[in-house]
Amino acid sequence: MTSTLQRPASAPTGPTAPPRPRRRFSTFQVVSWVAAAVVVFFVVYPVGRAFLGELGTELPAVLDVLTDSDTLQVIRNAVVAVATGGALAFLIGAVLAWINVRTDARMGWAAEALPLMPLFVPAIAGSIGWVFLTSPEAGYLNYWLRELLALVGIGVETGPLNIFTWPGLVFVYALYLTPYAYLAISSGLQSLDPALEEAARVSGCGPVRTLFRVTLPNLKPAMGAAVLQLITIGFALFSVPVVIGTSAEIEVLPVSIVHSVTRYYPPDLITALSMSLVLIAIVVLAWSVERRVMARGRFARIGGRGARAALVSLGRWRVPARLLVLGYLGATSVLPFLALLLVSFQGFWTPQIDLGTLTGDNYVNLWERLAVRRGITNSLLLALMCATVTTLLAALLAYLSYRRRSLLGRFVDGVIKIPAAISHIVVGIAFLVAFAGPPFGWNGTLLLLVTAYVVIFLPQASFYANSAIQQIGPEMREAAEVSGARDWRIFLRVILPLMAPSLVAGWSLLFILSAGEINASAMLAGPGAPVVGQAILDLWTAGTFPLLAALSVIITAVSTTVVLTVLALGGRPNSGGTP
Repeated sequence: MTSTLQRPASAPTGPTAPPRPRRRFSTFQVVSWVAAAVVVFFVVYPVGRAFLGELGTELPAVLDVLTDSDTLQVIRNAVVAVATGGALAFLIGAVLAWINVRTDARMGWAAEALPLMPLFVPAIAGSIGWVFLTSPEAGYLNYWLRELLALVGIGVETGPLNIFTWPGLVFVYALYLTPYAYLAISSGLQSLDPALEEAARVSGCGPVRTLFRVTLPNLKPAMGAAVLQLITIGFALFSVPVVIGTSAEIEVLPVSIVHSVTRYYPPDLITALSMSLVLIAIVVLAWSVERRVMARGRFARIGGRGARAALVSLGRWRVPARLLVLGYLGATSVLPFLALLLVSFQGFWTPQIDLGTLTGDNYVNLWERLAVRRGITNSLLLALMCATVTTLLAALLAYLSYRRRSLLGRFVDGVIKIPAAISHIVVGIAFLVAFAGPPFGWNGTLLLLVTAYVVIFLPQASFYANSAIQQIGPEMREAAEVSGARDWRIFLRVILPLMAPSLVAGWSLLFILSAGEINASAMLAGPGAPVVGQAILDLWTAGTFPLLAALSVIITAVSTTVVLTVLALGGRPNSGGTP
């Protein structure tokens, strides 16, 4: 007989931990991280390819370019133009922000529309509009001033105004830089704790003393952001100096960079990239100084949500303050647009207006030009695609970063901000180097343009998206999760509708900026993919002013109509800061 030996049962042990569930990524997370990876690629690869690949073995040539006397001259010209124009823009923007945010001179819709109004007219069209107004011989304002002087016996053959001078260049620089200073400073004023100003008034300080002793010192972060924006955008501005500076024989750095690419075959990329290093160095230096100043300062924090600043009563200065606001709107938008409109109905540009000779033939002739017609279609299509794709992409990445506060999320958010620290011209050159040739072969295609536009304007869209997502409490998402909603449903049905007002404002800004974009388009657009900005510049170079004016009127009218319609249906301009 055999017996079976059984192992005695082991002693009972404590409860064992359940197996750790394997982390599963939802479709939403996979799509979000793939989108983030694509964004990182299109930001990092072109810049790395351009500066490490092209310039890595060309250091002697780079030094030759940077030490050349012509290069040093255009750098000096750019510094003077941006410093003087930026200082004037900062002053105007600060005054307008104070009037519209903290005084009883605020004018409802005009105050809300102020950040966007100057942008409705593309900068290159607005610059040409000011040429039509203040050209020494044929400018409308000069002609009317000469007629007035003749009435009192003063004969003047040319002028008295001349846009083709240093003062004229600085004036137009200031006009088109002011919105960026206004946005940053007005945001700071809205966020400043009003209890500080109220305490100063109670202690006997008047409005002026309160402004200089309390308000301005605590606005240093906003003012630092404004200065950084003015430097970044000012040194990237191409449209104003190419129209006014070139005619005045004042060449600045951005114009020289573009000419190095567009006036030579093959393009002189070494010169263009070497000069671009100067732009990057200037912006990095400005950013470093701004960060150091902000780190040393002590500033007031934002007050409670219900706090509101008491409006300063301007008394008899209320009307002059409103006239100043309206005067700025007129100088940046109304006057140049009216000049463009008038020239568009003339057979040729002349300051003598004869109602009997006004004609709409220019619009007919313009539409008969295939390249121009394609340019209008392409620009509107690019603006629509860029604004929509960039806004949705920024919203998706903002939600991903907000939901997963990880190191990787912060890295993606930081990469998105990189294009804000370099000029559009530098991005354009980087895309030209990286994607125009093999293996991509995107030269002169809409794909190259729309990809560059998305990268260029992603920081602005990211600002609006981050601003919106930070105002949404986590309880909204948690409630949706408890009810069983999945990630896609939460994003599309809960988060996106709550972000809509800010996203609509951001979409509107991106549509306007991309519809008239010229900085990157000057190098990336080609015969196969013409755009309005480049078409306007070509017509300006050819001297066909009536057709140029008609094209500017069309793109301004269409952009304004689209943006106002979208804002009326989905929101209104956000008066917050700029990225």
